[in-house]
Amino acid sequence: MIRQIAVMSGKGGAGKTSVTAALLKLLPEVVAVDGDVNASNLPILLSTQKLSENDFYGMDVAQIAIENCTLCGRCTEICAFNAIALDEQGNYSVNDECEGCAACAWVCPSKCIGMVPHCSGTNYLSQLENGFLLHADLVPGEDNSGKLIASIRAQAKQVATEKGLDIILIDGPPGTSCQAISSITGVDMVLVVLEESLSGLSDYQRLAKLIERFRIPHLVLLNKTGIDPDLGKRIEGVVGENGGEIIGRMPFDMEIPRSLSRRETLLDMSDYRPVMEQLCEKLLSC
Repeated sequence: MIRQIAVMSGKGGAGKTSVTAALLKLLPEVVAVDGDVNASNLPILLSTQKLSENDFYGMDVAQIAIENCTLCGRCTEICAFNAIALDEQGNYSVNDECEGCAACAWVCPSKCIGMVPHCSGTNYLSQLENGFLLHADLVPGEDNSGKLIASIRAQAKQVATEKGLDIILIDGPPGTSCQAISSITGVDMVLVVLEESLSGLSDYQRLAKLIERFRIPHLVLLNKTGIDPDLGKRIEGVVGENGGEIIGRMPFDMEIPRSLSRRETLLDMSDYRPVMEQLCEKLLSC
């Protein structure tokens, strides 16, 4: 049976990817997924070798066969996104604003508009020292990030099945958008990296409600602790009220970003390796 664990955070900069990278190195064999397709950075911290890459087609867009177009203008009248206009040659053409609704194709009297696949990004399969990494890059400004995450998660499950690996660890995107939903759908456990700050607390509460709707158990690692003890106690109470369990703490330490800038993970820091080892043991035992 393949077990899927998602590492999430309510906000960016909480330390989610740093924790994920350390956990990945502790696991004997693993399939990893970088779910932040808008800013994939897990490969930066890990030693990877790219095995393959493929274009991702998120949705179809309109395309006009100009040789059959009568220039009636019905397509421009119906388009709600101003995606069709006359070009320099006097022909109607479709620009990047097209949302793929196909309204123009339906109303075109000469049937010269068709829907064609549109490349929205690239997904990759890379080799890790102890397994495989599925990651992707969404073309800036493109939609369908949720579909791209679902796509690489499906590939990860296929790789895990073929290779006989029983752990998929997902480095999810920050926040509670459709990307987060695509990252936690169907997982067995969520590890929340919660920054000890007012913004971290506020965003955790939204994320916890999302996790609760999916009926997924979640554990919490408190990060950047020690600045405001009263806030720390308040966060502990809120985590308990939302059904979470705090299983680890890491203090605010400027040496951590310095270490990460050298592409060193938390395992390379003697003060934090025991924290990561205990965290990994707890995740695997739940």
